[in-house]
Amino acid sequence: MKTRRQAVPSVAVPALIAIISCGGSSPSPPTSPTPAPTVAPTPQPTPTPLAPLTCDPTPPPLHGVKVKVHSDSGFRKTMDSRPLVVDIDNYCQRTGQDGYFCFTRLEGDPQQADCDRMAMGIADTGRYGPTWTFDDVPCTDDGSEPGCYHHPSNQFLVIAKGDGSVQACAAEDIPVNDSRCGSCRISETSGECQ
Repeated sequence: MKTRRQAVPSVAVPALIAIISCGGSSPSPPTSPTPAPTVAPTPQPTPTPLAPLTCDPTPPPLHGVKVKVHSDSGFRKTMDSRPLVVDIDNYCQRTGQDGYFCFTRLEGDPQQADCDRMAMGIADTGRYGPTWTFDDVPCTDDGSEPGCYHHPSNQFLVIAKGDGSVQACAAEDIPVNDSRCGSCRISETSGECQ
């Protein structure tokens, strides 16, 4: 009998250890990592559609761009630009001008703004008018010194600060006879292009 009792503890102890180590509760389900929240892309603003242009007769190919100092405050100058076109089919005479090259319209003509826009195309800002640079660096909306920044309401104007070369260029898709750009070298001490 003594041998039988010794056998019981040797079988019962491992079974008891197995029950204790397993615990009395059911195992918890496996957890999967929580996915990171997705961030929706910021919607881009809808561009303002460009208004249709009225210009009859339409301008012939661009000959160049005239750039001048519009107003001078010494270090700060407002620059102006106007497209010059080739006289094809007596365009200059039909718009009241003479020469082999002329502006799209005379100052004060009700179609002048639209004709200038048509002759220059759309700038890097998305507005009608030239793309401006200062010493080959594109003008910005906030400006730098020296440098240039866009006029808030008129793409044909730009504010330039300091000494340097200001350039106005028509869009790449505009037909050109001679040059797509015009430039003006300015200095703080002069109110004219040099």
